[in-house]
Amino acid sequence: MDEAQLKEWKKQLTALKKDIKVQGQGFAKRLNAAVDALDEAGAAELLLAILRNDMQVILERYISAQRQQVVAAFENWWDKYRVTLLDIEGEREIAKERLYGFLRELGYAG
Repeated sequence: MDEAQLKEWKKQLTALKKDIKVQGQGFAKRLNAAVDALDEAGAAELLLAILRNDMQVILERYISAQRQQVVAAFENWWDKYRVTLLDIEGEREIAKERLYGFLRELGYAG
């Protein structure tokens, strides 16, 4: 890349920034004109659409937070209670065999 190419790109960037600014101002004017042209029913419909979108964003944020809390609770329970039924039954069998061994030594089981 040479110095001339860099200057050309900077010139193009400046022109594009000016164009974007002009288009943004034109968009704002067209938007204001469109809002001013709304009748009462159209304004009410627009307001309801905006409120509906805002409420949807709020609800999605709330649902996401609740899901994260549910996941965190389940992960916590998993860490606390991750002993499986098979592990418990295996330990029970070992304890049962030890108990029968003690009872045999004492002469209570045949």
